[in-house]
Amino acid sequence: MTAPQQSIHDLIAGFITTRDIKLPVFNPVALRLQEALGRNDIRIADIELMIAEDQALTSQILRVANAAFYKGLQPITTIRKAIIRLGNQQVANLAMVAAQQQMYQKSSGSFQSYQEKLWRHAFASAIGSQWLAKRCGFGAAAENAFLAGLLHNIGQLALLKIIADLYATGFVPANLPSTLITEILDSAMHTEQGYLLAKKWNLPDEYCAVVQNHHQEPCDPNNTLMLFVRLVDQACEKVGIGLHGDSQVALAATLEAQALGLGEITLAELEILLEDSVVMADQI
Repeated sequence: MTAPQQSIHDLIAGFITTRDIKLPVFNPVALRLQEALGRNDIRIADIELMIAEDQALTSQILRVANAAFYKGLQPITTIRKAIIRLGNQQVANLAMVAAQQQMYQKSSGSFQSYQEKLWRHAFASAIGSQWLAKRCGFGAAAENAFLAGLLHNIGQLALLKIIADLYATGFVPANLPSTLITEILDSAMHTEQGYLLAKKWNLPDEYCAVVQNHHQEPCDPNNTLMLFVRLVDQACEKVGIGLHGDSQVALAATLEAQALGLGEITLAELEILLEDSVVMADQI
């Protein structure tokens, strides 16, 4: 009598616990930039020096800074010019965007399309969460909202890389149904793995909490950072940004929209912003 075949979920769980998995490595310069901005004595020269430690990141920041949605009359050719035009915080966010984008570009073949969808969702979530924070009167939390949105689904990227490793080592077939891959990426494993990854990266606790709990019910109506990310998540699903879409999502009826006091007009503006952000994501 043959032993029952392991499910893909069991294979992934076993792979995680028994193997030395090469999970995405967080860019330390990008994180140090965010931490440095908490100091009152930070100078342009300090930021320049930190970014100069990673020439690949420097090039990527300049490329993003010259994308159409940031572009001014003159091209930005140095980090100093980027800081002068965009400000310290925006440049630090560009570093985070550039570092994250590199992680979403390391696959090819059958898994590349999933990475592209995950990247668009991450970028749209960052833009949407930042916009919501400002729109709801929480301007001081806008940059935190940007990063929480950008990072909240990193567990899906980790799972996708694990699936790719399983495929490369022959543990799973190359023709896995797309519905099964999406189901795995949407499963509770993505928040579990995301949280472990966030802790490994030494991300601040507020981001770790969003990564771990952004699907948890009930949602705390007083946790505005979580509300921003959760509402944008549902708005992305409504307009089809990410792994799937559901145009029937009633945003105005969600707990998140009601807790934030948002009506139909603001939510329609959010949907338009998210659709525009996909164009931005593809430009950088």
